Amino acid sequence: MSTSTSESSHGRNPLWAGIGALAFSISTVAALTIANSPGGNYSASQVTDYLASGHRIAVLVVMQLALVGLVGLIAMLAHFRDLLPAGTARSAVWGTGVASAGAFAVGWSIVGGQVIAHWEGGSAITIPLAVTYLISEVGSVLIYGVGALLLGCALIILMLNTRGLLPSWLRWMTLAAGIAGIAGLAFITFYLLMLWGIVVGVWLVTRAARSATPLAAPSAGV
Repeated sequence: MSTSTSESSHGRNPLWAGIGALAFSISTVAALTIANSPGGNYSASQVTDYLASGHRIAVLVVMQLALVGLVGLIAMLAHFRDLLPAGTARSAVWGTGVASAGAFAVGWSIVGGQVIAHWEGGSAITIPLAVTYLISEVGSVLIYGVGALLLGCALIILMLNTRGLLPSWLRWMTLAAGIAGIAGLAFITFYLLMLWGIVVGVWLVTRAARSATPLAAPSAGV
């Protein structure tokens, strides 16, 4: 009985998973909004504004925040992984989720690396604006596309294997978020995936708060 109690109060404590989900979603949305990397229809003025020296510090700061937020993504995925019994589904959720975090990390590295290159290289870096746009789009595809798609696949696998383990409303919301993640390149669907992270984060933190009451001591006959 003591082993079971310890596992439920420590190994499956949803608090850090909830904080992680919130940190990942909020930092990602904030970073994408502030960085405002060139994308969509090509605009020379947009690329010029992106490379402006006054904007570089902001891009590097939010890149670091987004990368730290990926630790939160892994914490959340680890929590949901531990809900599943050992087997293919559990391994698939974890492996696909970690691959997603890797894609996000590489995408942010490209976004920030381009700014650092212009910053450190100074006026000697004379890359055509169209090339800067191209590099920016590659980073965006890794974030909106690869990272979101892999996370979406992990969520769909999770939904299909948590009947009776998660509330029905959360499972169906997870399925919707998974589909939105797969279609992340459509832009608006990516933010639906981030919204799922915020909702789940709040749910996990609330669940942790409700279970924080001290456990009653077992009776002598148990």
